[in-house]
Amino acid sequence: MSPETEVVVRRHWNGWDSAVYRLADVSGFHWSQTSGGSVIGFARVSPRPMVHAYVQCDGATSGELAHSCEHGPPPHRVKVCLVAKDNNREVMAWAKAQASDRPQQRSGSLR
Repeated sequence: MSPETEVVVRRHWNGWDSAVYRLADVSGFHWSQTSGGSVIGFARVSPRPMVHAYVQCDGATSGELAHSCEHGPPPHRVKVCLVAKDNNREVMAWAKAQASDRPQQRSGSLR
């Protein structure tokens, strides 16, 4: 994968917002069911584990993420979700391989 590969991320798995980042600007790939958000009630829980990662809130090449910068001037590290319908198969396969741990569901083990 090239560092210039485009990766589409969302703040939440079912969010309206999306932004495009260079692969070089996305880090910390991991499996999670909980999206980011420091504001109480902002985080969302997905129905299954999904690949999440981190980006700088001001690093997108296009698009916009739901993020307020209320806790200080940018940039801030923001937890994001990679959704398969937004990215090509090669990007998703690479991201899943980079995820540091095996997916775990909150309510029990995977089937």
